[in-house]
Amino acid sequence: MKGQNLIIGLLAGVIFIVGCLWFLQNYELKEIDSYTGYRGEASSNDLFAARLFLKRMGIPASREDGLTKLPDTETVIVLDTGRYTLSPEKLQKLLAWVAAGGHLVTRARVDYATEEEAEAAEADTQSTKTEQRDLLQQALQVEIGEHQLLTDDQLPFTLQLPQQPHALKLEIDYFNELVTKNPAAQAYQAAQKNFLLQIPHGQGLISLAASLEFAENHQIDIAQHAEFFWWLLHSHSPQFKQVWLVNHDTLPGLSTLLRHYAWPVLLSSALLLVAIFWALMPRFGAFIPEPAPERRRILEHIKASGQFMWQRQAQGQTQLLEATRYAIRQAARTRIPGWQWLDAQQQTEQLAHYLQLKPEHAASLHPLLTAPKLSEADFIRLVQLANSLRKTL
Repeated sequence: MKGQNLIIGLLAGVIFIVGCLWFLQNYELKEIDSYTGYRGEASSNDLFAARLFLKRMGIPASREDGLTKLPDTETVIVLDTGRYTLSPEKLQKLLAWVAAGGHLVTRARVDYATEEEAEAAEADTQSTKTEQRDLLQQALQVEIGEHQLLTDDQLPFTLQLPQQPHALKLEIDYFNELVTKNPAAQAYQAAQKNFLLQIPHGQGLISLAASLEFAENHQIDIAQHAEFFWWLLHSHSPQFKQVWLVNHDTLPGLSTLLRHYAWPVLLSSALLLVAIFWALMPRFGAFIPEPAPERRRILEHIKASGQFMWQRQAQGQTQLLEATRYAIRQAARTRIPGWQWLDAQQQTEQLAHYLQLKPEHAASLHPLLTAPKLSEADFIRLVQLANSLRKTL
């Protein structure tokens, strides 16, 4: 038996070894690089790498989504959003901040409301584009021109800001030309098309780029994008203290959305409500004065409660009798010495003597205290007896 088990074990070992050798001869381990995309904050924040780059360069940078407040003018704001929630009031505050000496770096807003609008725009260059609703571009007198798709021969293109010692290379192959009628705007071109506009405003500066992809996660490490981004931030005031990176718009309040986009519905609803109330008002008539509230005495409530309990079943009468007799016994206990050691007959005699009852009344006292049932008249006498005992000292 032991020999058979040994043979089976050896056979299983041989099969396992042969299987391993066959697997190693027919399969080999290979490493494959697969793109997994960004993770963590970088997956939702296009300026995450820009913030890390600025911190490595010794420049304080922070993420400030929504731009709910404005910093001091020694801060550069990088606004990489479509500005869909930028209200006129908020725009005025932002322009006032720039006029006081701030530097705003932002991108152009380019998109179409619908596919039909895009098709109409191809046929008619005067058609309304969504970016024409952008309040900032209207204030800066900037329009969106034709889209530019650069070829390999045109890439990389170079840009040189006034403070840069030499031109820097950028590889952005697609953008829309920026067209401006503002004589104060300084244009920087790529393939003879405006890619960047720097527009002075008061004591500050607005840098409007056709695209900020050179500062975003997927392209900041390409060509000389990071260095150009650094020089762009320093193009107004090299002594700025920090950078605010804004990559997401916050949703405005419901009242703001309704006021800007649903005011026809609100107006028609208000008129409809006015018409409904106007039609219903004659049916209401004059107001009927409310009658003065009737107030009852507490004794009336007690009397009504007692009558209800007495007139219903025998259980109610029994409860009233027991409660009244219990009150009499408790009052007599505190007024007549040794009451608890007297029998029923002696208690009746002592109670009649204490209350100074006449003989004819004293004779009926014992049935009042012991009878299982009483008439209404006898029950009233029992209550009067309890009241008389309560009033005595």
